[in-house]
Amino acid sequence: MEEETINIRFRHSAGDLGPFPFSEATSVQALKDKVFAEWPKDGFWAKEPPAQSGDVRLILSGKFLDSAKQLKEYKRDMGEIKPDTIVTMLVHVRAQPAPTKPPPGAPPPQKQEQKGCGCTIC
Repeated sequence: MEEETINIRFRHSAGDLGPFPFSEATSVQALKDKVFAEWPKDGFWAKEPPAQSGDVRLILSGKFLDSAKQLKEYKRDMGEIKPDTIVTMLVHVRAQPAPTKPPPGAPPPQKQEQKGCGCTIC
Protein backbone atom coordinates (compact mmCIF):
# COMPACT_ATOMS: atom_id res chain seq x y z
CA MET A 1 0.00 0.00 0.00
CA GLU A 2 1.32 3.40 -0.99
CA GLU A 3 1.81 5.98 1.76
CA GLU A 4 -0.42 9.01 1.65
CA THR A 5 1.01 12.54 1.49
CA ILE A 6 -0.48 15.00 3.95
CA ASN A 7 -0.17 18.77 3.41
CA ILE A 8 0.32 20.53 6.72
CA ARG A 9 0.19 24.23 7.52
CA PHE A 10 1.57 25.42 10.86
CA ARG A 11 -0.36 28.30 12.47
CA HIS A 12 1.20 30.59 15.05
CA SER A 13 -0.03 33.91 16.43
CA ALA A 14 2.61 35.60 14.21
CA GLY A 15 1.28 33.94 11.04
CA ASP A 16 1.36 30.70 9.06
CA LEU A 17 4.19 28.48 7.81
CA GLY A 18 3.55 26.23 4.85
CA PRO A 19 1.77 24.20 3.75
CA PHE A 20 4.46 21.53 3.47
CA PRO A 21 3.95 17.96 2.19
CA PHE A 22 4.77 15.09 4.59
CA SER A 23 4.31 11.35 4.27
CA GLU A 24 2.01 9.76 6.82
CA ALA A 25 5.04 7.91 8.25
CA THR A 26 6.66 11.22 9.27
CA SER A 27 7.22 11.56 13.02
CA VAL A 28 5.86 14.48 14.99
CA GLN A 29 9.48 15.24 15.98
CA ALA A 30 10.31 15.67 12.26
CA LEU A 31 7.44 18.18 12.01
CA LYS A 32 8.85 20.11 14.97
CA ASP A 33 12.30 20.06 13.33
CA LYS A 34 10.76 21.49 10.13
CA VAL A 35 8.98 24.29 12.02
CA PHE A 36 12.22 25.13 13.84
CA ALA A 37 14.23 25.15 10.59
CA GLU A 38 11.67 27.32 8.76
CA TRP A 39 11.09 29.78 11.63
CA PRO A 40 11.36 33.34 10.19
CA LYS A 41 14.06 35.50 11.77
CA ASP A 42 12.25 38.83 11.36
CA GLY A 43 8.90 40.51 11.95
CA PHE A 44 6.44 39.24 14.53
CA TRP A 45 8.10 35.82 14.40
CA ALA A 46 11.29 37.17 15.97
CA LYS A 47 9.44 38.05 19.20
CA GLU A 48 8.99 34.43 20.28
CA PRO A 49 11.60 32.21 18.60
CA PRO A 50 12.13 28.68 19.91
CA ALA A 51 15.64 28.00 21.22
CA GLN A 52 15.50 24.41 19.89
CA SER A 53 13.01 22.15 18.13
CA GLY A 54 12.09 20.63 21.50
CA ASP A 55 10.56 23.99 22.50
CA VAL A 56 8.01 23.68 19.68
CA ARG A 57 4.69 22.12 20.70
CA LEU A 58 2.15 21.12 18.04
CA ILE A 59 -1.59 21.03 18.67
CA LEU A 60 -4.16 19.17 16.57
CA SER A 61 -7.84 18.97 17.49
CA GLY A 62 -7.11 20.47 20.90
CA LYS A 63 -4.42 17.90 21.80
CA PHE A 64 -0.65 18.30 22.11
CA LEU A 65 1.02 15.84 19.75
CA ASP A 66 3.50 13.24 21.04
CA SER A 67 6.94 13.62 19.42
CA ALA A 68 7.43 9.84 19.25
CA LYS A 69 4.28 9.20 17.21
CA GLN A 70 3.79 9.31 13.44
CA LEU A 71 1.27 11.35 11.47
CA LYS A 72 -0.70 8.23 10.56
CA GLU A 73 -1.51 7.79 14.26
CA TYR A 74 -3.34 11.15 14.20
CA LYS A 75 -5.25 10.67 10.91
CA ARG A 76 -8.51 10.19 12.80
CA ASP A 77 -8.09 13.70 14.26
CA MET A 78 -7.38 15.17 10.81
CA GLY A 79 -10.69 14.21 9.25
CA GLU A 80 -11.02 13.09 5.65
CA ILE A 81 -7.77 13.64 3.75
CA LYS A 82 -8.15 14.39 0.02
CA PRO A 83 -5.30 15.35 -2.33
CA ASP A 84 -6.09 19.07 -1.94
CA THR A 85 -6.70 18.94 1.84
CA ILE A 86 -4.49 21.13 4.04
CA VAL A 87 -4.34 20.14 7.71
CA THR A 88 -3.67 23.05 10.07
CA MET A 89 -1.70 22.45 13.25
CA LEU A 90 -1.31 25.11 15.91
CA VAL A 91 2.19 25.96 17.07
CA HIS A 92 2.99 26.78 20.68
CA VAL A 93 6.49 27.73 21.82
CA ARG A 94 7.48 26.85 25.37
CA ALA A 95 8.44 29.98 27.23
CA GLN A 96 12.11 30.25 28.08
CA PRO A 97 12.86 30.86 31.75
CA ALA A 98 13.91 34.44 32.36
CA PRO A 99 17.56 34.78 33.33
CA THR A 100 18.03 35.84 36.91
CA LYS A 101 21.19 37.90 36.64
CA PRO A 102 21.76 40.51 39.34
CA PRO A 103 22.11 44.09 38.03
CA PRO A 104 25.67 45.29 37.42
CA GLY A 105 27.41 46.40 40.60
CA ALA A 106 25.01 44.53 42.85
CA PRO A 107 26.57 42.38 45.57
CA PRO A 108 26.44 38.64 44.94
CA PRO A 109 23.44 36.91 46.47
CA GLN A 110 24.09 35.41 49.86
CA LYS A 111 22.58 32.30 51.30
CA GLN A 112 19.84 33.13 53.71
CA GLU A 113 19.98 31.39 57.00
CA GLN A 114 16.91 29.28 57.66
CA LYS A 115 15.11 30.24 60.82
CA GLY A 116 13.15 27.72 62.77
CA CYS A 117 13.30 24.00 62.22
CA GLY A 118 13.21 22.02 59.04
CA CYS A 119 12.44 18.36 58.53
CA THR A 120 13.37 16.02 55.74
CA ILE A 121 11.46 12.78 55.33
CA CYS A 122 13.16 10.13 53.26
